[in-house]
Amino acid sequence: MQQANYLQQLLVTLRTRLLVMCASVGIALEEAGKALAANDPGRAAAVIESDAAIDALENEIDEMALRLLARSQPVAGDLRFVVTSLRMVVDLERIGDEAVSISEQAILMQNMPGFSMMSHVRELYEGAREAFESAVRVFRDNDAQGALALSRGDDEAVQNEVRIIQGIMECLSDPHCSLKPHVAMHIILVARSLTRIWRRSINIAEHVYFIGRGESLKHRGDGREEAAVSLTEPLQPGAYERAAASGSGNKAPDASAGEKQQLRRSKERHTDNA
Repeated sequence: MQQANYLQQLLVTLRTRLLVMCASVGIALEEAGKALAANDPGRAAAVIESDAAIDALENEIDEMALRLLARSQPVAGDLRFVVTSLRMVVDLERIGDEAVSISEQAILMQNMPGFSMMSHVRELYEGAREAFESAVRVFRDNDAQGALALSRGDDEAVQNEVRIIQGIMECLSDPHCSLKPHVAMHIILVARSLTRIWRRSINIAEHVYFIGRGESLKHRGDGREEAAVSLTEPLQPGAYERAAASGSGNKAPDASAGEKQQLRRSKERHTDNA
């Protein structure tokens, strides 16, 4: 009992530090957007300086998670949470890096006359910021269904970036356009950073789903829709334990359709070579 209580205390501490890192990254992202919109180099410089604290949090959480794995040997949902925290801090740190990149572009563009955030850039920034805030919320609330819904936003992020690039190309091809090529380059770099922030936020949502459901959404494609159906049917108590027990026998699982097709092709090749 004492060991179990000690493990839970460590898990709470780890979760708290993750939330602190989420808050720090969120502040950096918000300040980077303000610096870009207002052409404020001082605010942008503050974001760049704050990145060291985010990096330090990443190292602290990494060490905490690894020490917890080595000493307490968590299992089941606790193990998923600890392992996922090691992945989540990478996404959080990269989002902080992209906020720094946006701030660097804001500094480089401060003396460029006529520059203002294009409407599509503002839309992409708001989408990326909302995606991050939603990812933090589903993590804080352990909301697997909300995480699944957020995981479907990848296409929207890419479409927003494409619209920005198309708008820039059309503007540059217009002889009456006042947008300079070097300014356009900075805008494209900002758009790229915002898309990465949006996608990293989706990664965080997928981590939350894995913690809660024990299933990975990465590289699933249409499997996300299948997972959505399963969410409408609550898991019965002990479902994971029964699934594990059913797979612990000596009987090998049935081969998938792809595996059967591969075996059939292999047999055909051997027959042709005979």
